[in-house]
Amino acid sequence: MSALENAVQGLAGALDALESRLDERLADLAAHGDFSDAARRQARAARTHAGDASEGLAAAIADLKALIAETGPSKE
Repeated sequence: MSALENAVQGLAGALDALESRLDERLADLAAHGDFSDAARRQARAARTHAGDASEGLAAAIADLKALIAETGPSKE
């Protein structure tokens, strides 16, 4: 084989290796993207639940304040 043929084979091998590494990296990025999407969805759901809990807690505090105001100061 001539030097040129050896160089072409070496280049083809290097390109195959590069393509393989690129495929692996793209797969890793896709998996990471899926993980990020799932984390974003969970964060949105947590935010919604926290908002609902906050509203419920505010209502409970308002009810307790109303009950305390109705009973007046303790006479113990």
